[in-house]
Amino acid sequence: MNKLILPILLIFIAYSATAQQDTLPKFAAVKKMNGEIVLSWISTFKNVSQINIQRSKDSLRNFSTIHSVPNTSSKAYSYVDKTAKNDSGYYRIFILFEGSNYVFTPSKKLTIDTSSTTVPTYKPAQPQKEVEKDDRPTIAPKPVWVPSVYIFTGDDGNPVIRLPDALSKKYSVRFLKENGSQLFIIPKITDTYLTLDKVNFMKSGWYHFELLEDGKLKEKNKFLITRDY
Repeated sequence: MNKLILPILLIFIAYSATAQQDTLPKFAAVKKMNGEIVLSWISTFKNVSQINIQRSKDSLRNFSTIHSVPNTSSKAYSYVDKTAKNDSGYYRIFILFEGSNYVFTPSKKLTIDTSSTTVPTYKPAQPQKEVEKDDRPTIAPKPVWVPSVYIFTGDDGNPVIRLPDALSKKYSVRFLKENGSQLFIIPKITDTYLTLDKVNFMKSGWYHFELLEDGKLKEKNKFLITRDY
């Protein structure tokens, strides 16, 4: 009987440690006792091409991307948010899969960790020796797409135009298909928050836009349309 106790205990400990980890779409957003705001998760997703961390002052709108995960194949990941100004923020994770499918995790309010008063210590980074230059070609990093804060896909899958100063400035927007051909134009936008029906975009896929402010180009970006079937 005693010979079976140790293996069972080890299995229980391993399971308990795993259970404490948050697996996407669940994630942890915690402010540590040393003041650091840490977001972390375990990922079991496959064929992921991009993961972005987004932050907002409320839980519904105005999310903006603050970090893009450099290695989307990592099973475990953590990130320290050094730009948050208070403890009342909300976070969510944007996950883009290969192709045209994506998900937003439910938004999560920042929590305060009171379980430990231990402040971790870190060894200073050692200066790196200068590496001799060679003639090998430099591989350019893959560009990371950052969703627009003005025109983006809402949680219901419909495109949203958010222009807080639309009443005082003249805005227009030109929508393009992925091949660059024009889809349609909105010559004047007078609403600060406008939701478009995604049926206007005919099919799933990426759509580009050109946002003009007082006749001058303000932003060129794209958004993704998906269907419910």
